[in-house]
Amino acid sequence: MTVDILAFGAHPDDAEIGCGGLLLKLKDRGYRTGIVYLTVGEMGSRGTPEIRRQELMAAAKVLGLDYVEVMDFQDCRVADDFESRLKIARAVRQQRPTIVLAPYWDGPPGRGVGHTDHQTAGYLVSHGVNFAHLRALPLEGEPHSVSNIFYYLYPREMSPSFIVDISDYIDQWVEVLKCHHSQFYNMETERYDFVDTLVAVARARGLSIGARYAQGFIATEPLKVDDPFMLVTQRRRTPQYPT
Repeated sequence: MTVDILAFGAHPDDAEIGCGGLLLKLKDRGYRTGIVYLTVGEMGSRGTPEIRRQELMAAAKVLGLDYVEVMDFQDCRVADDFESRLKIARAVRQQRPTIVLAPYWDGPPGRGVGHTDHQTAGYLVSHGVNFAHLRALPLEGEPHSVSNIFYYLYPREMSPSFIVDISDYIDQWVEVLKCHHSQFYNMETERYDFVDTLVAVARARGLSIGARYAQGFIATEPLKVDDPFMLVTQRRRTPQYPT
């Protein structure tokens, strides 16, 4: 059985961070959702590969995913080469999504959004999605064309192409994030400090559209709109602060 939207993450927790709220919302609306993890995150500062695999499956259960796959790429060694693109294309042909989500490829080098695997995954998934529709490639399965790729884990100073209200799913999203206990629980403070940071970012993003919480995404080309009135939604009143 196929999915409507398929997210790719370089590591366990990437997709949950960048598009977990969106996946929850779309699942609630009847769409079939899935995540493909390129690695099991074995180079993470905390948590064994076994623990991280358990955590990603726990998160998948809360998300209600219809499809979960962990590929065999190595953490910190994800490569955008021909054979790797075929692996991505094979997954796309198998699951036949209308929309693909992937990490943004152009963050500042280093930790966080600029992790080498995040950047490489952005290119790799983009090329793999293109490969999926090429009939002449040495690849099993019927060719499949994805309608759009949207990107998450982009630098915070960038303006997103569109923003999705996830206010009704914020508690579930936090539950999803806390499934990745080894990565997000701070033993010193005995709190999920980074989860608090992510919620604050979602709060700031929500304020920009008059919502409580939201997630934003990058599109690399203009989005076609047949009826501009479909873009007109009732904005919640943004709180006014004294000047």
